[in-house]
Amino acid sequence: MKKILIVNDLLTGGGVEKLLQDFVDRWHDKYDVTVMTIVKQANYREVLPDNVKYLYKSVARDYKSKFSIAYVVCMIRKAICKVRFHFIKTKNDFDVVIAIKDGEVTKTVAYFNNDKKFSWYHTDYNHYYYSKYLYGTTDFERKVLQRYTNVVCVAEDIRKSLIDVLGDAGNYVVKYNPLNVEAIQYQGKEPVVDVVKDPEKPLFVVVGRINYQKGYDLLLEAVHMLEDDGYKFDVVVVGGKESWGDEYNRLMRSLDRLHIQSVKFIGGRNNPHKYMKMADWLLSTSIFEGYSLVSQEAAILGTPLLLTDCSGVRELVGDNEYGLIMETSVKGIYEGMKKVLDDPSLHEHYKEQILERRKIIDQEQRFKEIEELIFAD
Repeated sequence: MKKILIVNDLLTGGGVEKLLQDFVDRWHDKYDVTVMTIVKQANYREVLPDNVKYLYKSVARDYKSKFSIAYVVCMIRKAICKVRFHFIKTKNDFDVVIAIKDGEVTKTVAYFNNDKKFSWYHTDYNHYYYSKYLYGTTDFERKVLQRYTNVVCVAEDIRKSLIDVLGDAGNYVVKYNPLNVEAIQYQGKEPVVDVVKDPEKPLFVVVGRINYQKGYDLLLEAVHMLEDDGYKFDVVVVGGKESWGDEYNRLMRSLDRLHIQSVKFIGGRNNPHKYMKMADWLLSTSIFEGYSLVSQEAAILGTPLLLTDCSGVRELVGDNEYGLIMETSVKGIYEGMKKVLDDPSLHEHYKEQILERRKIIDQEQRFKEIEELIFAD
């Protein structure tokens, strides 16, 4: 039985963590699967099946002072983790190791002593080259990537961005993330009880964690302009606060300052698909993305798409053929929302178009292409 190790920083969170869970669900009964995180996750048994082993590189800080028993215990635990991780990295017998996220995860796994290693890249470096602080230079990051059998880019735009910023490492391939179509459609049928849809107002639903990447500040400014113009509509934002930063509080201050009435932040939800299904438009105002899982999930649910021009968007909707693309700016979002509010017929048109486009989201085919890559002899 093949032994697979999947490495990430977290077990739950956003699109990358969904991909990790999809891999685990697909493989845990067929292969010997182990999941490793950079820091120990307390809830790992709530997330992983019983037959999936769990490892971690280190433990989180759990002390307030360096002059305490808790500090000494934590340092001992960290030392033990360091020795164990060195053994895993140099002596492991995994057939395949997958670094499922770029940045720290990819840098960590690059030095594992395995013949078959794969790194997943989700970030458009042309718009957000965040990992330079980890590597120091683009040449070094490219050399790190050459330690992998393949670097798997989740969209063609991601592959192009790596070539533009890092240069061609010679091992970049594009594989689209598989999505569980049946589960998404099933969850979309669940009734929504905490949001009441006003039949007189178009409903835009945004799904994504409260992070500056998602462009919520741009959205609020655009909504403020539309409200000043007298437009009536609702925007529901489904996404949890992150444990770091002040983005949520900053947005709440903007809501108050601009006296915005049309936007409601409802927090994170275990099933965002039912909100996407009830929407008239799935709205994305992201500044950058990889290949947005949310937009693909909305396509599966048959919800029309109104998206800022991020990587992967044109691979899904073409040149406004299957959905509407907005300039990534306050003005662009304002004009995009105004366009669909002024012309209600666009909703029915793009509802029909996205039903046609969702045919390209074939979970089995996407898994087959990934498995042919990583399990090839």
